[in-house]
Amino acid sequence: MNNESLFSMALGLQSPWKVEEIIFSNDNILEQNELHLQIGFEPGARFADESGGLCPVHDTVDRQWQHLSFFEHSCYLHCSVPRITTTDGKVRTVEVPWARPGSGFTLLFEAMAWALIV
Repeated sequence: MNNESLFSMALGLQSPWKVEEIIFSNDNILEQNELHLQIGFEPGARFADESGGLCPVHDTVDRQWQHLSFFEHSCYLHCSVPRITTTDGKVRTVEVPWARPGSGFTLLFEAMAWALIV
């Protein structure tokens, strides 16, 4: 098992999603470390539209989300999120399973924040 597979399992990613790259950056000046996980999807993957039809990828748009810290290090997920051409010819962005549409945080990060507030 490689590191990418391990992090894919830890995040609960299911096909066609997978961790493609892991970058651990450290800044000795700021004494700050960050973990960056690049998430991708399998080549040729198709994604369901509103009617349930499997649609081809039109293009991608780069997005980033803050995730829960990895030990004491900030963790960020990065993904070139696919945009599909739906069965009715419209182009729309696919919803990712780890975050709400339009959010800059993962679902787990939001859940932890709400738990601290309530």
